Amino acid sequence: MFSAIARKELRESVRDRRSLLNGLFYGVWGPMVMGMALVAMAGHQGDIGGMTLEAEGVARAPGLVAFLAGREVAVAEASGDLATAVRERRVPVALVIRGDYPDKFQGSRPAPLELLHDTTWTESARQSAHLRAILNDYARSVGDTRLVLRGVAPTAVQPLRIHDRDFATAGDRAARALATLPIFVLLAAFIGGLGIAADVAAGERERGSLESLLLHPVGRLAIVGGKWVAVGLVAMATVVVALLTTIAVMQHPRVQSIDLPIGLSALDSLQVLALLVPLALFAAAVQLWIAFQARTYKEAQTKLSALIFAPMIPGFLFAFGSIEPAPWMTFTPMIGQHVMLTALVRGEAPALLELAALSGITLVAGAVACVAASRQLDRESILRRTNG
Repeated sequence: MFSAIARKELRESVRDRRSLLNGLFYGVWGPMVMGMALVAMAGHQGDIGGMTLEAEGVARAPGLVAFLAGREVAVAEASGDLATAVRERRVPVALVIRGDYPDKFQGSRPAPLELLHDTTWTESARQSAHLRAILNDYARSVGDTRLVLRGVAPTAVQPLRIHDRDFATAGDRAARALATLPIFVLLAAFIGGLGIAADVAAGERERGSLESLLLHPVGRLAIVGGKWVAVGLVAMATVVVALLTTIAVMQHPRVQSIDLPIGLSALDSLQVLALLVPLALFAAAVQLWIAFQARTYKEAQTKLSALIFAPMIPGFLFAFGSIEPAPWMTFTPMIGQHVMLTALVRGEAPALLELAALSGITLVAGAVACVAASRQLDRESILRRTNG
């Protein structure tokens, strides 16, 4: 009877194409959003190369203009209000050489420049940072020349020489660039079967078909188990779609240009599935437990939608460094999957024993949720419909 219920629910799930496709759609949409962000990141990390700079008062600083030209920055005299152009995002960055620049420069005093940019505009921030670095080089070059002309060694006024040593590995940089990857993949396990769980539990209760099913000599646990298999299979299918889409995204030439040390190999993919298949079954069981407490399909959808925040909250806390992984997290369903997925992104293979332990604990937690859901069917109120 258990298998019969599972087949029945699967047939009805396939017929309910809206709920099925909504879940599977996320498997494509989620990784695609991440892919678009990575492609945009790849574009912004590229070399700026040559650029054209609109400036006011170009004739006042011929030496600066020549220095900028040597750095592939072509300076052109502006024809309009530069502040308005930058504010309206018609020009990403502009330079104003003030009228007192020549006198102060010749008098070895700080010569005023205004760098106009918009920090909320990515391209403006990128170009202004590039231009600021060039201007700093020019200032340092002029300062060194002035010191030499006065018989002073430039190093005499440089009390510190700082050497940067960045200990971030390629895996650390990948983890930062792909910080949201575990969130998108984990959400697939929770979103995939959401609509199906609401329909096979609260939906059947609302339609009255659950009452007919409970009149048969079938154990409550068998009923819930059959529904669990149906919802879990849809959730697992969404996870597989999300994983395949993620692999395709990682192979995009623009993403590959970031030089991330992860390509989701066959072994990586199997480890991801070993982590997410038990999580998908756990999510399906919890969703059934919640859905059986709702009287209508809409009420179940509302309650289950709140469950989506469960993997998102710890995911974003990890992504932005608000919390650090602890040993106990490795064996906690949902949190443990996030920790191990992050390790995979860093290029670190999770320990097989820990992976197996986490998967086992997650499946046991799912089984407990199924038992709790079957207890819901023993309540008399489960037979009461909203219309009577």
